[in-house]
Amino acid sequence: MNEPQFALNKEVNEGSALRLHNISKIYPGTVALHNVNLDVKKGEVHGIIGKNGAGKSTLMGIIAGIIAPTGGEIFVGNKKFEALTRIVAKKEKISIVPQDPQVIMDFTVAENLFVADYTCRNGFLKWKELYSRAEEIIQKNNLHFNVRAKAADLSISERQLLLVLKACYVEESSIIILDEASASLSQEDEKTLYRIIEERKKQGNTVLFISHRTDELLRVCDRVTVLRDGKSVATAKCADLDKAKLSSLIVGEDLQLITVSQGRFKPRKGGADQPVLSVENLTRLGIYQNITFDLHRGEILGLAGLRGSGRTELLKGIAGIEPVEDGLIRVENTSRRFTTPSQALRSGIVYLPEDREREGIISLLSVRENLVLNSLKRLSRGHLVNQRREKEFVSSIIDMFGIKTSSPEQEVAHLSGGNKQKVVVGRIASTQPKILLLDEPTKGVDISTRESILAITRDKLSETAGIILTSPGLEDLIQICDRILILYRGEIIDEFMREEFRESDLFYAVQGIKRPGIKSRILKTGTVN
Repeated sequence: MNEPQFALNKEVNEGSALRLHNISKIYPGTVALHNVNLDVKKGEVHGIIGKNGAGKSTLMGIIAGIIAPTGGEIFVGNKKFEALTRIVAKKEKISIVPQDPQVIMDFTVAENLFVADYTCRNGFLKWKELYSRAEEIIQKNNLHFNVRAKAADLSISERQLLLVLKACYVEESSIIILDEASASLSQEDEKTLYRIIEERKKQGNTVLFISHRTDELLRVCDRVTVLRDGKSVATAKCADLDKAKLSSLIVGEDLQLITVSQGRFKPRKGGADQPVLSVENLTRLGIYQNITFDLHRGEILGLAGLRGSGRTELLKGIAGIEPVEDGLIRVENTSRRFTTPSQALRSGIVYLPEDREREGIISLLSVRENLVLNSLKRLSRGHLVNQRREKEFVSSIIDMFGIKTSSPEQEVAHLSGGNKQKVVVGRIASTQPKILLLDEPTKGVDISTRESILAITRDKLSETAGIILTSPGLEDLIQICDRILILYRGEIIDEFMREEFRESDLFYAVQGIKRPGIKSRILKTGTVN
């Protein structure tokens, strides 16, 4: 299918759909937003971008009525509000599609589309009409969902599109917030999203489009606003920008940039000891390709890339959760290609998942039971668990990781998010692995927990294992990594050694651009200088 052509130079309709005046949001000890001003025109696709922590999601939460601002004014059309609630925002035809698809797994596609918007007659649901309308919406967008299938049977990409369809065709919103909605989409579903955006624009609807990808914003949006440290620092027409200029606005520097060519990357040889892990030409079509690098014992290797760059999928490939289609994995002297996580675990590879709630913990089990899941063999004599050894084992992990719990028998579901993450980290670390794959271990935790997890990773876990670490931002990688690889659209395009770490250079690199003066390790053939 042909991709939509966005008329980025076209003048938008007169008048503002949404204006924010001096919006601020203060949390205890943190100023999330400070006097943010934003003017979004009717019929406009308006981009919002900034580094992690710049305040993008907080601002979108305020517009959607999820978060109450501390100060400022909100104008929706000609109506003035000091704050919006979710009910008021919906009444004003404002919808939000969050970056993590929030659907009801046990409901069908049709039920998810119309939940809270059911049509009833004499108190009875009109099921035939519901499924007919759902089928009409799906067919209109050339999709192939079975409207009677459960949402749990859809891929993450399809669930995200389902929420976009709900906002656009069921709620019929005038202002649609897409909060990194494209990050979890497949390439084909991404094209569908762009077509829907262009159609909504032609209908006079307004779209707020949040993304970390500068190239995507420049392609889709009419104008873009840059947030930095909780402030709106610039708004510009996309027709007047390129990736270099926009990236300079984001990091607060005005330097000439050049584009990094893509291609195969082979890291320079380093370290006298033999690598604990080597991967050669790992490929999973459409997700990542030709991934080659070494990891040494005691090394913390950062993997930096935007959402959708293939970070999580690559770690899951190495761990045998989503097996690779081509290439080799070598653990010390043994070449393998793992097809199950148990195979990887037996070879000393342990994976910490990005989504701790669904993949990391078992909510109904206690803290003790979660901590010993991977170590039952060590704690057992015959077929029985040695309770004294188990108690000492659990107590040592709780102390080492500073897990705050009323008792080891407390259900892990009742812990804070940070302590749940410590339970997951403690469980996998207790297996004494050779290789730790830590996928965003500090995601969604408070500052003190973040510092604790990073310190444990640097000072304890790396003593005996090689570690690959990903992070939602660059700060964690800069703080503890020995080396950082840049993953861009499924390929490793560059490598930074610790003495070369500079946040602005790394930020440019994950966008696929590079400053002059920084020696490139990528030759035209894709090999290392």
